[in-house]
Amino acid sequence: MLELNRLTEPVRQMAEALAGRQGKLQSLVDQARRALATHAAVTEDLRARLSQAVAVDPSWRGAEPLEPRLDVYHPLPEPLPATLMASDGSQIYPDPHAAALYYLLNVGAIVLRQGSGQAPQVTTRSRLVFDEAELYDEVDRLVSTDQVNAQRDLWELELLAELAAQERERSAGSQPLVALSDGPLLLWMPQRLTDVEQARRVEMFAQALAALQRAGAVPLGYVDRPRSANVVRLLHLAELPADAITTAALRSNRFAGLSDRLLFRDLPAGHRTALFAATSEINRSYAAQGQRICFCYVNMAAGQADRPIIVRVEAPEWAAAAPNRLDAALAAVRADCRLAGYPYVLARAHELAVVRRHEQEALEAMVQVEMMRHGLAPAPSDKQAQKGLVGQRR
Repeated sequence: MLELNRLTEPVRQMAEALAGRQGKLQSLVDQARRALATHAAVTEDLRARLSQAVAVDPSWRGAEPLEPRLDVYHPLPEPLPATLMASDGSQIYPDPHAAALYYLLNVGAIVLRQGSGQAPQVTTRSRLVFDEAELYDEVDRLVSTDQVNAQRDLWELELLAELAAQERERSAGSQPLVALSDGPLLLWMPQRLTDVEQARRVEMFAQALAALQRAGAVPLGYVDRPRSANVVRLLHLAELPADAITTAALRSNRFAGLSDRLLFRDLPAGHRTALFAATSEINRSYAAQGQRICFCYVNMAAGQADRPIIVRVEAPEWAAAAPNRLDAALAAVRADCRLAGYPYVLARAHELAVVRRHEQEALEAMVQVEMMRHGLAPAPSDKQAQKGLVGQRR
């Protein structure tokens, strides 16, 4: 039971701290923007510093500029009709206290042909995993939530590649094809993973991106309200003395707490920043597969009077190599945001994918019925049974 009366003072203190933090952030924004103006030109000195930083600390997550200036803002073109497709997924994690041990992946996808007047094409797919070989790893540990999430993310991307190939065959290249993923394309890797496991994950994701490339699609990872600070770290590096670029200095970021989104909050509506590539070790693994990921920030707001909607968009470098093609894809996505400030296709894909509480309960009931039909006696653990009783109290 949550005793809200005991939280009155902590909540007041939190609001006070947030207000104080806001003032500090504004000061950091002002300092970072001055640094951006000072170091806007991408010089040989800056590139040398980047190489030095990566050599000193291979895990440093800065930004490599892919354009001549850091501060350039590009206007997006007027949107032309494109075919937008998006996927999203959800899951039921394995529960060792449930009547049966399994996990579920559920993926939803939508294909929207802008300007065609056709109803969107929707797809949902589910996978129930119960084989012991897939439930446990090589040392008999139950599959982790991270492993389930990785399988879900890969399935989302593979479904996009499959639909893109079908769409390209159907339309014979009549419209640009944009494949939207909810979240970054650049994988997050837990530190506990071995180098072999990391390489395997990157290879599988790279294969899905390559399939999208063959289909002529532009894959975009759409990150709403991003907290990344790659460009901010680059500015910190630019201000360090050349002989002071050490691991400790790189990690003692003078702009700590500031995100790229706040740095670029003055980005005009319908514009994007310059392109960058993350300097992470994982991105170097992507690059080895021909799928290095780059990113930019875009203001998806419908007009200048609207509040800024600064999002991070990731794309493989081959998709961004032709800026006109990338900008056309971003313009099509922005057109899809006009209704709610967020892509309709991603919201619809989420709606298709999400497993609701009553659906999860219905699935569990199905599992138990089938177990009984096969002579089994399904029952949750004593711990789960007791929690269920307690949870029903009002």
